Amino acid sequence: MKDPIRNYKKVLAGRNRDSDSDESQPLLSSSCSSSSSSNFGAIFNPSKISTESDEDVSCSPVLKVPIAADEVASAPSSRRKFECKLAFGSNFGSTVLDLYNAKKLVFEEECYPEFTGFSKHDPMSIQSNPNNILESPVSSGNGSYSGYMDYKEPEKHTHSSLVTIFAIWNTTMGSSLLAMSWGIQMAGLFPGIAVNILVAALCLYTCHLLLTVNEKHGMPGLDIEVSHLCQDLLGQWAAVLAKIFSVIVLLGADIVYMILMSNFLYNFVYFIYGFFTLPIDPLSLNVTVLCPTEARMNSTVRLEVISETTKMGHESMIERVWDLYSTVPIILSVIMFCVLNFKSPTFFTKFNSLGTISVLYLLIFVAVKAFGWGVNMTDWLGEWRFKSSFTALSGMLSLSYFIHNIIIAIMRNNQRQEHNRRDLTIAFGLITFTYLFIGIVFYISFPLAKSCIEDNILNNFSKNDILTIIARVLLLFQLFTVFPLISFMLRKDILGNINQIFKNYRFGDFTYGRVMVLNGCLLFICVLFACFLPKIGTLIRYTGALSGLVYIFMLPNLLKLASLRKEKELTTMKALWHLFIIVAGALNLLSQFFIDD
Repeated sequence: MKDPIRNYKKVLAGRNRDSDSDESQPLLSSSCSSSSSSNFGAIFNPSKISTESDEDVSCSPVLKVPIAADEVASAPSSRRKFECKLAFGSNFGSTVLDLYNAKKLVFEEECYPEFTGFSKHDPMSIQSNPNNILESPVSSGNGSYSGYMDYKEPEKHTHSSLVTIFAIWNTTMGSSLLAMSWGIQMAGLFPGIAVNILVAALCLYTCHLLLTVNEKHGMPGLDIEVSHLCQDLLGQWAAVLAKIFSVIVLLGADIVYMILMSNFLYNFVYFIYGFFTLPIDPLSLNVTVLCPTEARMNSTVRLEVISETTKMGHESMIERVWDLYSTVPIILSVIMFCVLNFKSPTFFTKFNSLGTISVLYLLIFVAVKAFGWGVNMTDWLGEWRFKSSFTALSGMLSLSYFIHNIIIAIMRNNQRQEHNRRDLTIAFGLITFTYLFIGIVFYISFPLAKSCIEDNILNNFSKNDILTIIARVLLLFQLFTVFPLISFMLRKDILGNINQIFKNYRFGDFTYGRVMVLNGCLLFICVLFACFLPKIGTLIRYTGALSGLVYIFMLPNLLKLASLRKEKELTTMKALWHLFIIVAGALNLLSQFFIDD
């Protein structure tokens, strides 16, 4: 039988001759492979390397071992020893042993006659990873080998379908909930429902495309992401594009969250101030509805009126030091700066359940308000007409349903992989129902002119409204825990991309100096938007349309086209369909510049 370790030696020798970089990660496949599998480095097939003619060639176990070139070339004298020390790992880009068809790894007796020869001080030794290896001396059938090691799959934390569904639902729900009624107002009631369902179906379809491409061209056991698939099937430019727009989405989320936190903190402090200095019965103001967009009163609905002439002495001081568009974002950024400099965001992950609580409370909040208002629609026929600004909703929904950059990672942990498509479809159904419930119910029942609906529906209520105060406090605390997590992911992406740009230079490694500079720049950008462009509807629709063009409309369809072409299944109709989706995404982005909100 052909010796797999001898093939491995020949591949290493061939790689050292051909490689001129220390970044590539070759994957070794056996001579049994009938076709080359997709990977993220050069593919080496031992069957293509010249072997001794007198050896009997047969199928050996499939070995795929990414090895950094500098680890081999740095110590030529110890190559033989290195070849026999195969490290086990879980992360892509590190030294990983991936066995596809076999669970046994056979070692040559001449390399190590016994397993006890491995040094416990060697970081690549077997003893440094005892959980993945079971030592069991055995004699092979032909007597060629003195022993073997069973490869034990690392324990993988998987989740049931129910947990996976709610993970997608909770991850996708965000600030768009507060702006959904505004989006329906921009499109019209029935066109808004149609656009919502259409965009949801399109986002679900492109998520399915990513999962399908990953099943065919991804590597089992490795942490493959969309950027890796782009690198393999489309080229370096697509991988760079995926990474850039993943950062843009995170940055856009941080900006919107800073605006919302400033708003919630501003109103909460005003409520506390008024409670102690200007005693008012809050329950008497629960029916109050505001129209800040047009800055006018509606005679049929009681509005909150603050007489600045009689209360100037009380409010002049707090207004000077507590302004929504200047001092509040700055004070909040100082607080957040101290929080963002933690090396690990583990503490904030403990509050993830607040996302579900906040969403459930918003559903109850809207239901209670709508029940009190009743139905307030005067022109049902006019609600069937598409408004020229309907693409503001489609742009916003592109971010509302955006989960494409992490969908592969989420579904990888699903316990029943065969149910991935079903679970994803159910999750998107729940997301669509949640968006439509809040958007439609609030829109139909809103008692003032529909143009008064704000892109943050909480702005349509008095500062002293009890239910609104509870909503603001819940959302403030939730965003206060989510903002550091988003910033941590953003920081990790930026530093990781810097390290890839400077291949042999550890510029992107964690140091408190670099992290503080990065966090300072991030907060400076967020404060600028909170002070000069505090419109979350505008920010969401532009960010959604731009990032959606890349991650929802373009990359999944290009990956699918590349996959079909690689399998020789690409037809003209399939190509036209996927190109049509890309063009629709481009038009969605272009239309955002012609909307006045």
